[in-house]
Amino acid sequence: MKAVNVLCAGLYFAFVGITTVAYAQDVYPSKSIKIISPLGAGGATDVGARAVAAKLTERLGQTVFVENRPGAEGVIGVDAGAKSAPDGYTFVLGSSTTLAANFYLRKSLPFHPTKDLEPVAMLMKNFYNVIVIHPAIPANNLKELIALAQAQPGKLNYGTGTSGSKICVEMLKSMAKIDLQMVNYKSSAQALNDLLGGQIQLVCEPIAIAFPHIQAGRLKALGTTSLSRYHGAPALTTLSEEGLPGFEYAAWLGIFAPANTPLNIRQVFSKAVAEVLRDPDTISKIQNAGAEPMIGGPAELAALLNAELIKAGDIIKKSGITPE
Repeated sequence: MKAVNVLCAGLYFAFVGITTVAYAQDVYPSKSIKIISPLGAGGATDVGARAVAAKLTERLGQTVFVENRPGAEGVIGVDAGAKSAPDGYTFVLGSSTTLAANFYLRKSLPFHPTKDLEPVAMLMKNFYNVIVIHPAIPANNLKELIALAQAQPGKLNYGTGTSGSKICVEMLKSMAKIDLQMVNYKSSAQALNDLLGGQIQLVCEPIAIAFPHIQAGRLKALGTTSLSRYHGAPALTTLSEEGLPGFEYAAWLGIFAPANTPLNIRQVFSKAVAEVLRDPDTISKIQNAGAEPMIGGPAELAALLNAELIKAGDIIKKSGITPE
């Protein structure tokens, strides 16, 4: 009997050992995690995402890194994320522009924003943008710019290197009832350079990028595009304050996974992101990039994207932009 008991005990501990090993192999995450950024390095999206990735590395015990895959106004990077293995080790940054705006601004997308991607976690909101013009333009505020544009319909050009900047200015045109000609660029940097050089007259840019040029007098600010003033430059008024009540264009950013990524994995990652976004150091870095942390899980992000798809579709329909 004693021998039988010893044998049973040995089998029990062997079973427990095997189960423990199997469980350890299934623990998520067990290797490094990649977050694809569909935009270039150095912008507000990139800075904020890298700050979050660094803290996620500490919290999850595995390296979390950002890989930039810019091009085609975010389409290339998002498509790469959507076509990755749905195993929880590749995520992609999606936004109100790369997902919602592009859905209407392009004749076809290689991915569907709600069918080929799973929402994971909200990340950032209120990407503060500002309408800026070249100093040579004889307008010192929004009202003067509107008057100038109305007196010379179609004579002023605006540059756009992203879907977001395009929608931003089209909203301005619609609400102010002015006619500005669009000039497409491959990137926001190219549009900004041409504005600085006087080749175009106006752009809508993230405030974190434009503000140094405003301070140096190389550009004139007409107003920020959010309903509240940017904490980093409280003297800058909003377009709503300057004569377009209710004007608001504040982009958001979230983390998405390829379709069919298990919900439990997305929830683990989402919980970690939420914890990181409450960290004071992360909050500071995101704010310095010209945005605000935004906490929410898969359900909240899905609702946000669906609402943005409706909003973007309405704006683009009213603007009369022809999909490219």
